[in-house]
Amino acid sequence: MAKTADTRKKFKTRWYHRHPKYWLRKDRPRPPGHRQAPEVVRIDPEPGVSASTKPPVRIFLGTEPLQARAERVFVWSVLKTRDPGRAYEIHLMKNLRGFDRTGWTTGFTNYRFAIPTLAGGQGRAIYNDVDQIYLADPSELFDLDMGDASILCVEEDETSVALMDAAKMLPHWRVEDAQRGGMKRDFFLGIMNGRGLFGRMGGEWNARDNEFTADRSKCFHFTTLRTQPWKPFPDQLRYEPHPEGEVWYALEREADAARFTTFTRERPGSGFAAAVARLSNGAPAAAGPEKRLQSEVGKLVAATGAKTVLDYSLPSAEGGPRRFGAATVTTRSSAEAPFARPVEGSYDGVAAIDALTGVPEEDVPWALDELFAAANRFVAVAVAIDADRTANGAAPLPPEWWKLQMELAGARNPGVRWSLAVAEKGGLGARLQSFAGDAHAAAAA
Repeated sequence: MAKTADTRKKFKTRWYHRHPKYWLRKDRPRPPGHRQAPEVVRIDPEPGVSASTKPPVRIFLGTEPLQARAERVFVWSVLKTRDPGRAYEIHLMKNLRGFDRTGWTTGFTNYRFAIPTLAGGQGRAIYNDVDQIYLADPSELFDLDMGDASILCVEEDETSVALMDAAKMLPHWRVEDAQRGGMKRDFFLGIMNGRGLFGRMGGEWNARDNEFTADRSKCFHFTTLRTQPWKPFPDQLRYEPHPEGEVWYALEREADAARFTTFTRERPGSGFAAAVARLSNGAPAAAGPEKRLQSEVGKLVAATGAKTVLDYSLPSAEGGPRRFGAATVTTRSSAEAPFARPVEGSYDGVAAIDALTGVPEEDVPWALDELFAAANRFVAVAVAIDADRTANGAAPLPPEWWKLQMELAGARNPGVRWSLAVAEKGGLGARLQSFAGDAHAAAAA
């Protein structure tokens, strides 16, 4: 079902849907990307299942850090609907190096036009926006008969879901064009349509908002920004309920119940080993005033009645062991970097002061889960927003990203209270922001 003009008007994001803070940060430049290539989520055939001889299903996902909640549910939707005998690859196109993102609507707007190059100029590739979920096996889309077309989309000007032949598209969608600042989507769409490359795919593969039907849709696209169920930018948009939001929430609840994280200790991100090596330098913690942080953890000890605390932190700049109220404290050995090996033991509380600052973005969720698994009552985390200490040359992630990660970890690990302190340098010196999550709220989620 195609959208009518009235529907397009109804779902368009207008100025009065924007939060006032949006206008204050609207034209801020995006930080330069640091990734030479997308991080890849590899899904192997399940053990004991006859492996398919077909090529891996390659999905290139346009995403950005503050879409972490949607990104995780997207990957879960692929895991849930996949052919267990086939391999899948999900290439996370996020903060890629060499792209001038001036004027981009999102942090990933023009990455899709670089897919022919990112795919090595060969084979097929699916493009998806991060605000989508699969309700059917994406291999069905990947294996569609493309006829003479080089790219399939539901409409000539709608590339939010696309199946492309990388070899055929390589001369037309050039990475150097995608990297240039100020390049508009109309430029790339004009190439696609003006040279006879376009072919039409069925609307079930890009069911946008009111186009969704439970018995037919295979890829659900939550395209209207202000009704996206996961509310990624609460400081920029005035959100409204999505009439079919429960479809997305149900998937998230399943992922939470499975304690699913996209990367794991067994299969960490590509930069994890280098980050661990860097964290092994023995540098002291620098995530805010030491005495204040110890005092805040002490308050959690008193509030929860904790008797034992694991201090899984970088060494104190003041030297010696930390004290957290009246609790008995076990200190992590400084002979190894944080997360060089699994967090072990069971404690009433876990404090991680600056231990996560240098952990790569994709590995923070499973590292947090290890901290939560060791805690019976609370987890207290402190991190520093410091460009000199982030992993692999990445720009520091903002406080709201860290808060989101704590919220997601709390949902995966109900019954554990958490606190977060974020030390951020500014023109007037360091600023410490504090956030907290209640154990009862986490359990209810």
